[in-house]
Amino acid sequence: MNTPFAAALLAGGRSTRMKQDKALLHWHGQDLWQAQLHKLQSLGAERVLLSCRGDQPLYVSPSDEVEIVLDPEDADEGPIGAITRCLEQVQMPLLVLAVDMPWMTAAFLREQLHKHDSPDKGWFFRGPHGDEALAGLYVPSMLPLMQDALAKKDFKLQHIIEAAVHTGLAITHTLGDEQMPFFHNVNTPADLK
Repeated sequence: MNTPFAAALLAGGRSTRMKQDKALLHWHGQDLWQAQLHKLQSLGAERVLLSCRGDQPLYVSPSDEVEIVLDPEDADEGPIGAITRCLEQVQMPLLVLAVDMPWMTAAFLREQLHKHDSPDKGWFFRGPHGDEALAGLYVPSMLPLMQDALAKKDFKLQHIIEAAVHTGLAITHTLGDEQMPFFHNVNTPADLK
């Protein structure tokens, strides 16, 4: 994109189906959260954020220039709360990536950023199971939709994307067969194998 953007890694999930913290899974010689963060750092974002829980042992060096955004201890809002907090903090287009999408590539994300010529519009991908909300671009104009959904305790990001597309704040692209593997989630030990 020709405009500054931020990137946020969502690593604060509870990982109940995995029965261990997905962010700490080993992936090609490092913790999964580190591998995912390196992908985002390689994209040229003006700001890079790590959204996580306060009890997670995720340590970044000051030289990494990564901003930590902690989930509130008493809130169980899921990813919508984390994305909203990050977007409120940066007030610029925000590329979001979930920690549990290890097959997502920096090259694919970079290609999407270069293709996107409307910095005031978010973009997302639609697969066979609906909109992929945890790897896409959120924009500040979507904040009122997100804040309203949080106030109403509607934590489904797909509702936000649908409303954003309907009001012209975002666009969706249909995933091709060759792109679908990028969006596979690791939810159980079997998925990782």
